[in-house]
Amino acid sequence: MMAAKTTKDSMGWFKFNVAMLTSEFTGLSDTHIAMYIKLLAIYWTSGNSMPEIDYKLHRRLGVVDPEGQAVLADILRDFFPLDSENKHSHFELDRQLNETKAFGREQSARAKLPRTGRKPPENSINHIGDEDDF
Repeated sequence: MMAAKTTKDSMGWFKFNVAMLTSEFTGLSDTHIAMYIKLLAIYWTSGNSMPEIDYKLHRRLGVVDPEGQAVLADILRDFFPLDSENKHSHFELDRQLNETKAFGREQSARAKLPRTGRKPPENSINHIGDEDDF
């Protein structure tokens, strides 16, 4: 088994909730499941913005016939409903993106704080020592 590579790219991965997906997969064909997983990845890597539904997206998804178009329409309807701005959205991935952005802002704010109250280790080159050392 290969170890997962780490990256600083916060959009390089998302949590794969197995229980939720297993529930969502119930009753779907393999074609529907494959299309759904591909759309999850495309949606996430697009910053949670569904690209225009056009020939480019069809090519990325392997949609080559009316049956594929029907599967895409099913998945969009069931898992990527239209929001108030008439754009497709995915509740779970939108929640994860908001958490990721909030965590990044929190980490950035922490990094800007002064690092007071920290002592260098005893064996540090910069360690001056106590006055009794002289």
